[in-house]
Amino acid sequence: MTKERISYIDLGAGIMILWMILGHALGVSWNLQLYGLWDVTDLSLLPKGVPTYLDEEGKVHNLYPSVVFPFLSFFMPWFFYKSGQFFSHLTIAEEWKKDWGKLMRQFLIWSALGYILYVGFCYIEGNFTLRQITYRVLKTFILEGNIKLNTPLWFLFTLFGVRQIANILLPKNDSKFYWIQCIAIILLGYIVSYAAYRYNHRLLPEWVANGSTGLAFFTMGYCLKKYETKWWLLIPCLIVYAACCIYEFPVVSMKSNFLHSGKYLLYMPTCLCGIVVFNMVCRLISKYIPFLSRPFEYIGIYAMIIYVSHGLLYRPIYNILYDFELTSLMPYSLWIILASYVIFLPLFCVLSDRINRKKQTDIKATSL
Repeated sequence: MTKERISYIDLGAGIMILWMILGHALGVSWNLQLYGLWDVTDLSLLPKGVPTYLDEEGKVHNLYPSVVFPFLSFFMPWFFYKSGQFFSHLTIAEEWKKDWGKLMRQFLIWSALGYILYVGFCYIEGNFTLRQITYRVLKTFILEGNIKLNTPLWFLFTLFGVRQIANILLPKNDSKFYWIQCIAIILLGYIVSYAAYRYNHRLLPEWVANGSTGLAFFTMGYCLKKYETKWWLLIPCLIVYAACCIYEFPVVSMKSNFLHSGKYLLYMPTCLCGIVVFNMVCRLISKYIPFLSRPFEYIGIYAMIIYVSHGLLYRPIYNILYDFELTSLMPYSLWIILASYVIFLPLFCVLSDRINRKKQTDIKATSL
């Protein structure tokens, strides 16, 4: 890695990516352990250790992992915020070229791998039809911004769009109306995402809402990067974040804009407070407890490759256990997924590192 790293950012990325992939593993595991029990009304029949609730119709649902562990439920907003912190204006063509190489290239590669697995599962399940492997896939992409079997890639698609819009709308540092423009963009994202939630969010493509939310947090990172350590911002954020953790933290699945708990109107403000507090904690740990920070910093360096690849592990495992009705293995699904993470994610990171180093060597060779 030739780029100069910022320790607290890498630490934050390491913690957040681990939190996210663990949440995905927990969600899959809890869902599989409820296999065949969704219509059960006797709670004593449910698997122990799986957080559940009954809806008004008496059907069983598993709780979203971030509802059970809400302390870092702002992990996706954090990644948009972080991107905004390091944003600088380019021409439209330059920004497009830069983001296409960094984001959309990864999106296309890992989407292709996900599509290959998806077609394979369609064949195994006896559902290998032209409609299933073309129309359904295209429909998913249009509505969700990702390809089936690698759903986490929505983030790359949305971030690419957010960065193009931000490059046009965000004011430059010397703009006379800098704060007015930033606040207006944040409010616009806030209003659009709330309207999508409140009215017809199921009829709109998911990227309308998560893109609006992403633009708001991206703008927050852009305009607040110099002020995170100021007491007048940090102390109120700490108070709000602590209060929400004690009472109720608004938890929204950013991809689908679905509210799992709390009040939606408080979602963005509380996430912002959590992000500011989290970044300050990361600064302190990286400075005063470096031996604790370094392992997470190393993971944070590879956060992108871990993010784009982990969906190809937990999703196929879910499909295999569910489609083949391997009920004896479902209680162990969490450990199976975590084992796949431990085995394959480091391999993906090493492979990615070697490819990047080869590219850098080739670039140096051509420049001589």
